[in-house]
Amino acid sequence: MDSPDNATKSSIHAERAYALIMSGVAECKTARDQLIQLNSIICQCAVFTRILSGEQELHELLERLMYVDTDVEGGLLSIQRH
Repeated sequence: MDSPDNATKSSIHAERAYALIMSGVAECKTARDQLIQLNSIICQCAVFTRILSGEQELHELLERLMYVDTDVEGGLLSIQRH
């Protein structure tokens, strides 16, 4: 189990990642451009994860993505805590 300090750090990183992603998506003119932007972000995250943490961590990331809560409230995805 994560310590409260680790959970806080993870929360801060999740909030920062969310803000960065949303600011990039907000710059897109069309829904298609938003989708391309999000796909690019996911691909870059996968590449960085594989390079920096290895194949096993990449597979664990992909496994976690399969179970992400995709409920949408108010038109925006809620911040995922990890």
